[in-house]
Amino acid sequence: MAATTRLGRVLQIPSEITEQALTLCHPYDVESFSQTCRKARHLVYGNPDQYLWRQLFLLFPFDDPRLISSPFQEDGQFNWRKQLHRRLAAQLIACRTNPTLEDLLTAIETFISVVCTAAPVTWGHERISSPNLLWVVEVLQSTNMLRRSPLLFQEGSNQSLARLRAYLALTLDEYDDDDDEGMERLKLIRTRSRCQVYDLRNYHQDNDWGPFNVIAGEVDWTHIESIINVVSMNLSDRPCDWPDARPRYGLEATRAYSAPGTTGLATGDWAGVEGHWRRYVCFMDYRDLFAFNYGNRGRGQRDSTYFDPPDFEEAVRLVELKLTLIDAQEIPEVYTLNRFPDSPCKHYPTLYFTGTSWGINGNEATIVGSVAMSEGGVVRWRFASIANSHIQWGSEGVQIGGIASAFGVIGTWTGTHHDHGDPVGPFWLYKVEADDPVYMRTVVNNQVNA
Repeated sequence: MAATTRLGRVLQIPSEITEQALTLCHPYDVESFSQTCRKARHLVYGNPDQYLWRQLFLLFPFDDPRLISSPFQEDGQFNWRKQLHRRLAAQLIACRTNPTLEDLLTAIETFISVVCTAAPVTWGHERISSPNLLWVVEVLQSTNMLRRSPLLFQEGSNQSLARLRAYLALTLDEYDDDDDEGMERLKLIRTRSRCQVYDLRNYHQDNDWGPFNVIAGEVDWTHIESIINVVSMNLSDRPCDWPDARPRYGLEATRAYSAPGTTGLATGDWAGVEGHWRRYVCFMDYRDLFAFNYGNRGRGQRDSTYFDPPDFEEAVRLVELKLTLIDAQEIPEVYTLNRFPDSPCKHYPTLYFTGTSWGINGNEATIVGSVAMSEGGVVRWRFASIANSHIQWGSEGVQIGGIASAFGVIGTWTGTHHDHGDPVGPFWLYKVEADDPVYMRTVVNNQVNA
């Protein structure tokens, strides 16, 4: 009776004040309050403006979805209560010791949604982190969900899991020197990633010889994750090589306009193409690549033990680029068949660019390419290198995260003529500051070598 009396007194308070007090509570406590009586339930769930749930959502905290403008967002008003419940349910699933496979996939897809709806970086607030991304990292770190996921060790990794792991880029897979289990796990991940990246059967006309599924324009996230794993681990093996020229990665680097100088993009350059870029390119010795794909162990199913010897390693090259936009009519004739078609999307028209690229020791080439927005809202890059008026290497890549993300573009390169046995390899392309010291040194070295 006493509890009922106290509740009655609470409900005698103006509903606006009670509602404001509830915004200071955890959503679970708010739901418990709603179950006490009909008036409480109406107060929590009956207001059509969803003021209470909007405040609970933003104070949790999460990024304000009203700040995100994209033609690819779902139509209709944002359902604050539904989205908050969805995220809290994913957190509960992550905390479970043995979640069902269905629940696990539901949680993973929710985390991807949270990452993809992180607020873009804005001018003057470049160092302010996204609450969305901080929440995802905190949940995954505290629950260790991804390391416990049985999907991680299944052949043919799930696309949603691969996409989330690609965004994280091994940032949650670090281990201590005495962590033998962690070391073995990374070794397994690296071997599987190499098998995926260097298997020539994964490149053909139906997937544009890139990291895509046979469905046109659909990203193969298992391939993207494998590329990130291969390049990042190759760089980890070389801590003394280019220590000041490493790409940014992890969830914060996936935010739109987080790349240097892109918070105030020039009109027409929606993808942040113009400027200075850095590219890491990896490749196997051609004899190794041929043996893996066509040798005794390469017949039928490629043998992962090919990468087991401790002395096996790939070559890694650092390439600098400077890109500028051009009109479609200025595309060299040698590249016209390789470019993306003009986009019908008025917000994101297809962009065309040219520029130069060079390595530490010179080897200058002309770069020609195009950038397009896919139907799924993923930015695709396609470009080729031209030397002595001959097109040589073609590249297909995907912007990881939002438009003009600091993470950059992940993809694969191969011969533009796609002859049988052409080599193939992964690359990581990302934007750098115009006054980047490593970039300036390579400019000077390139001029001296010229």
